[in-house]
Amino acid sequence: NNGSATAETFRTNTSLTYNPSTTTLNLPNLAVSGSSDFSGLLLEEVEITAGKLSDNQNIELADGMVHLFTTAESTTFTPNIIFNGSTTLNSKMAVGQSIAVTLIVTANASGYIANLQIDGSNQTVNYVGGSAPSSGGSSGVDQYSFNIIKTAANTYTVIGQCLKTS
Repeated sequence: NNGSATAETFRTNTSLTYNPSTTTLNLPNLAVSGSSDFSGLLLEEVEITAGKLSDNQNIELADGMVHLFTTAESTTFTPNIIFNGSTTLNSKMAVGQSIAVTLIVTANASGYIANLQIDGSNQTVNYVGGSAPSSGGSSGVDQYSFNIIKTAANTYTVIGQCLKTS
């Protein structure tokens, strides 16, 4: 239709769920074209892992775009960005689409990112400032942010940044 949804649309579509106590509307696989206005507070789930990234290197984006690891790192690590255990990120992204992934690790100077993989393949990361990290922070957390742009099948331009809070 003209881009609007009516109460009838929601009532007859069994994949939609509405929780009136929280005023939450679940729209699986919502695709929006044109302009959008998200007024108010925009929230995002964080996947919190009680462990180290070096012990949990598969980053499943089906669990969210922000991942926090609560145990201090002790070695270098190579995160592998995937959609989930059975679906590749490549199959979920079209050429010309981009995503932003944030990894937050509990700092330890000897623990830092050594490389980045997408669907098990090493990627060239273009780091802001020109240099890949060579150490982790001494306390607090280290935040790794990646903008991933799909430029062809299984081909990505990756821009990365490491922020140390210590």
